[in-house]
Amino acid sequence: MKTEIKTLCMLTAIIAGLTSAVMIMSVVMQPVVEQQTMEVRDEWVEHPLGDADPGAGNTGFMYIMVYPHQADPGTAYASNLSNATAHEFSDSTSGELTGETPFNTAVDYVMKVRVNKTDGYNESGSSWENGWVRANITIDFDYASDVSDLGMTEVEIGTGSDYRWYNYYINNAGSGYQITKGETFDITQTFDVYE
Repeated sequence: MKTEIKTLCMLTAIIAGLTSAVMIMSVVMQPVVEQQTMEVRDEWVEHPLGDADPGAGNTGFMYIMVYPHQADPGTAYASNLSNATAHEFSDSTSGELTGETPFNTAVDYVMKVRVNKTDGYNESGSSWENGWVRANITIDFDYASDVSDLGMTEVEIGTGSDYRWYNYYINNAGSGYQITKGETFDITQTFDVYE
């Protein structure tokens, strides 16, 4: 009987040891899975628009221009524009534009912004997200039909290590906008970042 108990104890110990070994091996042998995360953004936040230099490291407004109408805006606005070739321009969001827009001449409205990495770069995806920024414009004309909170078309200008630059434009569905002789207009633009 003592031999049977000893044998039973040894068998139980061996079975327990084997079970433990199998469990440890199954835990150790589990494949390593890298967890990827995605930044969660849940609302559009309007960024205040300041002067041409939004400040060190900030996302913001660079300029607004009344520009000669472009037949191929996707190409024309994919680079920095010179205010020397604009009819009117401003590096500020308030006050008068510099220059004069000719009447009965097709023009486009163009706004340049700079976006920092915090607002426009997806760290988990290692990519800039153009869909995280947008711009709208309202133009109150004296005589022509007003443009009311219209979404502007985005064109990427360039990307640095910490920033991406965009031109946003409206061109009246490819026809350009025209004012009549003596007509004035007021521009209000907004720039939103999805946060």
